[in-house]
This record gives sequence, C-alpha cells and structure tokens, in this order.
Amino acid sequence: MTNHDEKIPRHRRKLKITHIIIVLLLVVTVGFIIFRFSLKSRLQSKLDAISAAGYPVSCAELDAWYSIPDFSKNAADTIIEAFSHYFEWDKEYLEKLPVAGRAQLPACTEPLSEEMKALITEYLADNKEAIALLHEGAAMEHSRYPVDFTQGFNILMPHLGDIRKGVRMLELEAVLHVENNEPKLAVDSIKSIFGIARSLANEPILISQLVRIACQALAVSALERIVNRIQLTDKLLTELRLMLVNTENRDGFSRAFAGGRCIVSDFLKNPTSQSLSLYGKPSISTPLITLYKFAGLADADALLHIDLMTNYIEAMRLKPHQRKKAAEAAEAELNKISKIHVLLHTAMPALSRCITIDLRCIANLRTSRLALAIENYRITTGNLPDALGDLVPNYLDTIPKDPFDGEALRYKKLDVGFIVYSVGEDGHDDGGKERPPKIKKGADFDTYDITFIIGR
Repeated sequence: MTNHDEKIPRHRRKLKITHIIIVLLLVVTVGFIIFRFSLKSRLQSKLDAISAAGYPVSCAELDAWYSIPDFSKNAADTIIEAFSHYFEWDKEYLEKLPVAGRAQLPACTEPLSEEMKALITEYLADNKEAIALLHEGAAMEHSRYPVDFTQGFNILMPHLGDIRKGVRMLELEAVLHVENNEPKLAVDSIKSIFGIARSLANEPILISQLVRIACQALAVSALERIVNRIQLTDKLLTELRLMLVNTENRDGFSRAFAGGRCIVSDFLKNPTSQSLSLYGKPSISTPLITLYKFAGLADADALLHIDLMTNYIEAMRLKPHQRKKAAEAAEAELNKISKIHVLLHTAMPALSRCITIDLRCIANLRTSRLALAIENYRITTGNLPDALGDLVPNYLDTIPKDPFDGEALRYKKLDVGFIVYSVGEDGHDDGGKERPPKIKKGADFDTYDITFIIGR
C-alpha cells in the first residue's frame, strides 16, 4: 500500500488537496450565501407582517405615520409661537422663584410667602403673551410638531425643552390662582398643563413620552395643592375627573415603541459610526461596522430587535398590573442575547424601566381621580366616605385599580383629611407612606407609596 502511494506523482497529490480546499471553500461560500439570503428573507417577512398590522417599517413611513387630520388646527404651531414671546429671567432672579427656578414651594396646605407670591406675579406678567398662547394651543385636540423622523438617530427635538418651560409657567399660574382664591382659573391652568402634555401623546419616540409623563406629574402636583388649599365646586371636580380618565386612555408608549422599532431597524439595516455617536452611544470604527454588516450580524440584530420591540408593544396591550412583569421578561431575553450582537446591545434602551415610569404615571392619574371623587362625595354629604364602596355608583362606576398589583387603590382617613395611594413599583403596601420631596443619596427609592393626600 505504501509502495503504491509512493508511486503517485507528487503533483497529483497536491492537485487532490487543492480540489478539496476549493470544494470546501465553495461549500462555505454557498452556505454563507444561503445564510445571508435566509436572514434577509426572514427580516423582510417580519417587516411585511409589521406593515400588514398597520405599523410603519421605515423612518420615512414613521414620519408619515406621525400626522394629524387634514384641515385641523395644529396645536404645535400655537405652542411653538408662544415661545417667541417667552421672556427668560436671569439666573439671579430664578434662584428665588419656585418651579421655574430653584426655590421650593411650601407644603400643599401652606400659603406662599408674600415675597414668593410677588415674584410669581411678576414672572407671569413678563410672560403674559406666551401663557395666553399656551392656553390656546392646549385647548386644541390635534398636534404635529415639525420633527423630521426620516433623520432616524439624527432627529432633533428642540420643542421638548420649551414645553418643559411652558408647563412650569402654567403650574406657577395655577399656584397663583390658588393664592388668589380663584378656583375656576386654577382648574383652567391644570387643564392646560394636561393639554400641553397631550400635544406629545402621538409623537412616536420615547423621549417625547417621558416628557409628556413629566408634564402630567407637574399637573398632578399642582392639582394636589389646589384641592388642599381651596374648595372646588362639584362641577369642577367632575370636569377634572373626566379629564383624568381621558388622559389615561392614551397609547403614547405603544407608539413610541413602534417608532423605536423603525428607527433602530433602519439603522441596523445600514449602520454607521456617525449615527451611533449622534445618538449619544459609544462610537464603533467604520471598518468594524463594515465587517459586522458583511458577517450578517446587523441583519441578525435587526431580527432580534424587532422581536424584542414587538414584545414590549404587546406588553402595553396587557392590563397595567401585568405590564411590568412582561417588560421584565422581555428585558431578560435581551440580557440572554450574546454580547457578539454589539449594535443591538448598544442601540437598545432600558425599556422595562420606561414601562414602570408609565405605570407610576397611571397611578398618579388614578389616585388623583379617586381623591376628586371622594371630594365630590364630601361636598354632597358633608362627610368623608367610610369605605371606597360608598362612591359607587354615584361618583365612580368602579373603584380604580392599582396599576402595580391590580387591587383596588387604598384609602385611609386621617386625623384631618384623607389619603389615597398605590403600593408603587415594589408592590409593598407601606400604609400610604409619602415619598419625601428630597431623597438622600443612597436611599431606597422603593420604600414609599404613590400618594394623593388631602390634609383638610
């Protein structure tokens, strides 16, 4: 046998080895082509399914999706115009101004000092035209800010900073109306804060929804002060309760997740180092991104991202108390994905935390609505209800559920007034323990309930 092998010419043995290598290379090449084609095909099928469900699948479609009915008034135009009349105070004066500046408002049951009241009056007078336009814009139903979503990660959102300023002005206006014992005007200011927040409800990007929630939190804080300091009529309380119901029935986060799915998917289909750096993420060199795309990892990331974002969108369709667990499960799936999917892990935000923030917002809205119903009851009967069941059916159809555990919101009579509360994100009933205005560094954020307290 050995003698026979030795008789085979050396060039023929080399030829056989070359053939084997060529065949192997061909097999690997064909396999790689099939793998890449399969990835592209699966990705397109996912995109087709999303499109069939009525969602956008590209940044261009997302830009068109963010629209208002033809010939309707655009609240965004009026709100933006308001800030052409905005007068910015110097930092020196802002130091003594609450809400818009660094000073702290007194407790909800306490009046303002004369100095603080005078400062607020002056600040609002300097911005009289801007505030009037904010009220006008807040009353409009539809809104579309001049945002170009075709820019993807490069999108600019300059209006969000102005909206924060506008809402703070309206909160100060509500506070001043309270001090002047003007309940109807104070309620109008609260309605306008919610109206400004509503102008962001359809904006399909996460940062806008977080700003919307922050605006609503300021409105709830101002509302708590109003109910503590002045007596509202039954009519005003009923109007506010209806507004709170309508405010909760928005799908802003679902739209934001759908928008995020478009923006990140578009990026992953054609990733660039510049896009990452503009998005505030660590930059990756262009040669590495080119290699990443060639290896099919970008398409694989896009497939994984679509599935993850779809899970978050589906989580938002669940009852509120079921969303947190579903979001955490989706985040656990992300954490299981190999770190080789660098772009996916880089571009994917912590969405389960955002859903928790949204649940806190729902808890604020529901505790406020329940407190207002109790105030309705007190105005009618002259007494606080002994139990929440006393409010049904004359003041509420049903008792609002706690978005964190699905149980009825809690209610306790106090020596003076009452408290309604949600157990909050830790799911533990702390007896209505109020979160302090300032939390020391290192303190546990989850040992407080979400409260609405009436101390009169």
